[in-house]
Amino acid sequence: MFGIPSIGKLLILGLVIAGVYLFFKAAGRREQSRGNGTKRNGGHTPSQNQGNQDDNGSLDMVQCPACKAYIPAKSKCSCGGNG
Repeated sequence: MFGIPSIGKLLILGLVIAGVYLFFKAAGRREQSRGNGTKRNGGHTPSQNQGNQDDNGSLDMVQCPACKAYIPAKSKCSCGGNG
């Protein structure tokens, strides 16, 4: 019943596996490009971000002297310290 598969069946199986892989790879890229604006910035548009932002979206961070947490350079810490 389960003999050695023919070359044609192996090629079809390889094409199906490659097609599924490429489909999920493209779907992941599409989801990543859709979510770039909202997920990475925490729901803010680029004009709403505080601090100095680089081209790649990173912010300058400073350490709060009171609680030692890292926060964006031009924002205040939630602990009430002068961050």
